[in-house]
Amino acid sequence: MSSTSIITPGENIASAEEWKAGEGTMVQGEHVISTMTGVVNFNQDEQTISIASDCKGAPEVKVGDTVIAEIAKIRESMLEARILHVEGDDGREPMPQHLYGQIHVTKMVDRYLHDASDGVRRRDIIRATVTDNKPVIRLDMRSGDDCGVLQAICPQCGNQLITAEHEDWNVACSYCNYLSFRALSKSFGLGYNSSSDDAPDYNKSGKRWGKEAEQYFAIGPAARSNLIATDFRNDGREVEHFRFEGTGGGGAGRGGGRRERPTGRKIFVGGLSREVSDDDLLEAFKKYGKVVDHVVMKDRETGNNRGFGFVTFAKDEDGDKAISGLNKQDFMGRRLTVNDAGDKKGDKKPQKKVEGTRLYVGGLPWKINNGELTKVFSEHGKVNDCHIVMDGDRSKGFGFVTVSDESADKVIEALDGQEIQGRRLKVAKAKARSDSRGGRKENRNGGNPQRTSREMQARKEEGLKD
Repeated sequence: MSSTSIITPGENIASAEEWKAGEGTMVQGEHVISTMTGVVNFNQDEQTISIASDCKGAPEVKVGDTVIAEIAKIRESMLEARILHVEGDDGREPMPQHLYGQIHVTKMVDRYLHDASDGVRRRDIIRATVTDNKPVIRLDMRSGDDCGVLQAICPQCGNQLITAEHEDWNVACSYCNYLSFRALSKSFGLGYNSSSDDAPDYNKSGKRWGKEAEQYFAIGPAARSNLIATDFRNDGREVEHFRFEGTGGGGAGRGGGRRERPTGRKIFVGGLSREVSDDDLLEAFKKYGKVVDHVVMKDRETGNNRGFGFVTFAKDEDGDKAISGLNKQDFMGRRLTVNDAGDKKGDKKPQKKVEGTRLYVGGLPWKINNGELTKVFSEHGKVNDCHIVMDGDRSKGFGFVTVSDESADKVIEALDGQEIQGRRLKVAKAKARSDSRGGRKENRNGGNPQRTSREMQARKEEGLKD
């Protein structure tokens, strides 16, 4: 058997009359040609010709291998790392079933960690040893001095982290004020090279955590994720933050943070029509004084108006004017509720009771508004209040009008049964809401002579008669 130099697919190798085609070859006309890249082998005994590939296949990750990996997922007690390279094997990256390995929190460093995220972060590059490859690959970052985090970036600004001299934290950012702990390899910062014998122990193995670290770990990973970090930008441009109230955005410098809330009298505005915009709200309120902030609240997902908003006046007295002028008034087809946004439930100032006789008005035309209804009733008596009950932006067909006591009977006589815009009105004195609630309460307490079935059964068993 003999061999020759490397050939590529499609090359003529030998005459088909003298040689038979073996593995990696085929007969094409009068020639044997190659179908793959490799070294030609001539078998003189069998008169066959074949190709032996010298290409390295994907490495198989075996127990005892040392791998370079990137942290992909972090759970409470487990890490998942993507294997990038098997040291000592310069072939391709591993097969799909060997691409990811798991690391338990106890296999990261010789110190107690409350959570896996306390020792690494996503995108950290690590070196680890394979301890198991079936059914999943298990990795260990404690098996050697050179195992651990080789490279890490600052989560605040993206710069490379460097080692730090601190009681608890062993990495810092040279650009911003970031300090943290990583389960470092002794060869941290040396690329993929091995460390020297006198390399320091960056992890301070076996040492107890200090007070500052214990306080930080104690709040838990969920709360830690909500800590506001300083926003650093390398180009020095101004950072704009979302405004949770009002329109537009608030500016911040290198320190970041939301803009300060405007000071003044904040007013709640409810009962807004779905068509009301921020500009419409400002237009309605600015006549009462200087408005320093205004917003119509919108649904986060749909962007639709939620039916309420807030207006902030520079002066308290302007807020009082707006409440007096717009509360219970018609605005774009809806009746507004305007009050102090600082009033808590149960602490609101009692509303001033409207004097007069309250009338129920049924059979209202669907398109009539409060102003038109007030005009109709004003022709027969003094109107103190008018309110059409709405369902969204559409009238329910009834409402309530409060007139002076002396004109109530006259109004009922004049308008009950009258036809307006094709519908016949029903006008009568409204029942007091307290009376109706009291009646129901009285029924429950025995004021109604009709007894419940349970009471009847009990009286029957005791031999009592009604």
